[in-house]
Amino acid sequence: MKLFAFVAALSVTILVHELIGLFQVLLSGRRSNVLLTPVVDDGFRLPTQRRHTILHAILLTVLPKRFDPNVADTGDVMALIRRSGYYYVNPGEFYAAAIRDFSQYLLIGGGLAVALVILDMPLAALPVLAVYLVLGLRRPYTRLKRIAKKRDAAMKNNMLLGLSVLESLLGVSTGAQQAFTQTAQIGGPFCNLLALLSAQMTKQTPEDAIEVVKAHLPDPRDVEANLFLADVLAYFKESRRILSGVSALRHSVHRLVLDATEERAALVRQRANLFGILSILGLLFALILPYMGVGF
Repeated sequence: MKLFAFVAALSVTILVHELIGLFQVLLSGRRSNVLLTPVVDDGFRLPTQRRHTILHAILLTVLPKRFDPNVADTGDVMALIRRSGYYYVNPGEFYAAAIRDFSQYLLIGGGLAVALVILDMPLAALPVLAVYLVLGLRRPYTRLKRIAKKRDAAMKNNMLLGLSVLESLLGVSTGAQQAFTQTAQIGGPFCNLLALLSAQMTKQTPEDAIEVVKAHLPDPRDVEANLFLADVLAYFKESRRILSGVSALRHSVHRLVLDATEERAALVRQRANLFGILSILGLLFALILPYMGVGF
């Protein structure tokens, strides 16, 4: 009880301080946020992040490896950002969003915990608070994984379109590099990877360019994408014909897209049948129950 009273008092103190600071800003017309040190990633200086509230500053002090991009290991975060198609521009923006998410879950979990203590249910307060804390810590990571999964689902359809155009261009004796550039103009997850591949080929060796593209795949274990990249690498290193590989891969992706479409159609039919059965049962109960003496 004393612990929750202390947390509540601390929260009220922070809230009052923030309100006073907000009034000062409104009166002076100037912002007084403290800038964090800019992060450097892959040789590029990233935009500075602002420390907006006292709660943010507390989180950066208490959990620097979780929220401070200057201290945390950004390797896994950068891999997720690449897989998501750069939903966040850089790790600094990711950690700023992580602080916002955790702050929201912390406030909601703390409020529920205090309410449970007031309702004389202190044993349920700690588990509820712990659940919200864990959800708040995992929220930005699960968001990126969900976006990467959606990007992977959209990649097959875009891959079928891109491979069809690429096959047509290669069939009329267009160079592979030029075919990649023209196909990339379509847009979409797969065609954007072709644009990245075409740009990297002009700056790096084929092996390094392929590795960069693999790091940006929404699913690193995607069989079709890895087969395509293997054909591209064999074309540039061993001068192997790429048209036959693209044609075979297009047929394979076409089959996968058809199978996925049939699965979705079957799922829709199953749900429609289930809703139909439930509606019939509901109608029968509505007709029968009044004669059985059951009132509502």
